[in-house]
Amino acid sequence: MESAEFLFRVPLMSKARPRSSPRGGRPYMPATYVNWKASLRGLMGEWWTMPPRPHVPVLVLVFSGPARGDLDNLAGAVLDAGNGLIWTDDRVSVVNSMVLKFAKAKPKDSSIYMKVFWEKS
Repeated sequence: MESAEFLFRVPLMSKARPRSSPRGGRPYMPATYVNWKASLRGLMGEWWTMPPRPHVPVLVLVFSGPARGDLDNLAGAVLDAGNGLIWTDDRVSVVNSMVLKFAKAKPKDSSIYMKVFWEKS
């Protein structure tokens, strides 16, 4: 099995829920989340040079930062950012197993450590 590891020095953000306007219309994602996800995706794209993996048996994520939000929502935001870039999709048939950890740190020291495992082609 092959692997690659990355450390992204970014503020932590939980996966956002779609919002809707009081006047109705299509649901939308908050701009802060859209911008954060684009920024993380840009960092991922600088380091990930292979095509998206169709199968990621294990994904390890270690979040360091202030203790806010739920661990599953922090992971969901990272999965969204890597969709179609590192893994083809974040379905369980693609990303089978995740190891999630959290370490308290000052906001200025926030980071996401990610280790991606995939099978040799």
